[in-house]
Amino acid sequence: MKKIVFILTAFILLLALLLPMNISATSSSATLKGPDTVRAGDTIVLNFNVNGSGILGASGTLSYDSNQVTLQGTAQKIASPWAVEFNGKNFLAYDNNLSNPINSNKTLFTVTFKVKSVAMGTNIKISYTNVKTTDGNTDTNLGTISYSKTVAAPLSTNNNLASLTVSNATISPAFSAGTTKYSASVPFEVSKLNISATAADSKAKVSVNNSELTPDGTTDVIITVTAENNSKKTYTISVHREQDPNYKPSGNNNLSGITVEGFLLSPVFSEDNIQYVVWLPYETTSVKINGTAADSKASVEVVGGVNLVAGQDNPVKVICTAENGDKKEYTVIVKRASAHGESGGETIPPSPTATPEQTAPPITTPEQTAQPTTIPPETTPPTIEPEETNSGFAWWWLIVVCAVSLVVGFLIGYFSKKNIKN
Repeated sequence: MKKIVFILTAFILLLALLLPMNISATSSSATLKGPDTVRAGDTIVLNFNVNGSGILGASGTLSYDSNQVTLQGTAQKIASPWAVEFNGKNFLAYDNNLSNPINSNKTLFTVTFKVKSVAMGTNIKISYTNVKTTDGNTDTNLGTISYSKTVAAPLSTNNNLASLTVSNATISPAFSAGTTKYSASVPFEVSKLNISATAADSKAKVSVNNSELTPDGTTDVIITVTAENNSKKTYTISVHREQDPNYKPSGNNNLSGITVEGFLLSPVFSEDNIQYVVWLPYETTSVKINGTAADSKASVEVVGGVNLVAGQDNPVKVICTAENGDKKEYTVIVKRASAHGESGGETIPPSPTATPEQTAPPITTPEQTAQPTTIPPETTPPTIEPEETNSGFAWWWLIVVCAVSLVVGFLIGYFSKKNIKN
C-alpha cells in the first residue's frame, strides 16, 4: 500500500510539472553553481539549488557539450522525505510525503564532470533546461539554469629557483637552477647561513629550513620550492662548521655496558672491570657481543666472536675510543665447550650456589688412610627362630576362675537352703 501511494504521488507531481500551465506559480528560483576557476583536466562538482516557499517538487533536463566535459555522476543532497530521481538527462525531485515543502534555499543534488583536454580560453557551459518548480497546485517555469566558465591557463609546474646566494659562506658549485646539491665550510663563529633564494615563477613559494649549524659537524640546510600546482623541488646546502677553538674533546673511554646476545656475561658488568667470561655450548660457533659507550661522542669496536675454537679460550676485544682518541680495552673470554665425549681441558663454571665447604674435598685422618681396604668373607646370616608362645599364664588364670566359681556357687546354695527353713 505504501509503495502504491509513493508511485501515485510521484505520478501526480510529474503530471503537474509536465502539463502546460498558464497560471504562474508562487515565486521561486534555481541556480547551478560550481568552482570559480576551471582548467583542463579538473574535476568539477556543480550544486543544483532551488529557492522559494511551499515548493513540493522540481524537474529539468541536463544539457552539456560532451566534447568539453564528461559526466561522472549525480548525488542527492536534500534529506528525506524528499526523493530525487534521475532518468537519463532528466531529473525529478519531490517531497515524498507532501509534508516538508522547501521554504528557503536548498541544494537538491550535485552533478560531477571531468573537464577534457580543451584549450585555454574555451567556454564551458552546462545547463538544466525546462526547469520547473511546483507547490502541488501551480507551477513556476524557470526556463534554463546554467553554469558557464572560461577555461583558465593550467597551473604552473615551475618549481625552480632563479637565484640562490649566501652572504656569510661560499657555496660550491656555483648556483644553477638545475643543480640541487651544494656544499660550504664556515668558521666556528658562523652558526647560521644568511640565505637569499628567489623562485623562478612568481606564483611559486620558497621556504628555507635554516637549522643551527653543528660545530665540528655537517648540517644540511634545505631550500624548498613549491610550484603553483603544488609540485616541490628541494635544494640542499651541506655545511661543515669548524670546531670551537677552545673546545676540549672528552677523554671518557669507559663503557656503560657489555651485552652478549643469548648468553650470560660473568661477572656482572662494571666499567672498572675489564675482564669477563662467557660459557657457550659446543654447538655454538659464534657469538655477538655489543658494547655501549658511556660518552655519546666515543666510539666502540668489537673484535672477535666468530669461528670459536672448541675447548679453548676465545678472547673477544671490546675497544672504546674516547673523543680525544684515548682507547680502553675490555676483554670477554668466550669458552666454547669441547665436543661431546672429548676432554679439552675447558673449565666448567662453578655452581653459583656452592659453598667452600661443599666444593672442598673430605678431610681424612692418618689412621683412616692407613687402613687397607679389604672385602670381608661371606657370612651366612643367622637364622631367626620363631618366638615360643607363653601359654602358662593362660592356664593358671583358668584354674583361679574355676575355683572362685565353685566357692560362689557353694555360698549361694547354702544361704538358699537356710532361707527356706526359716
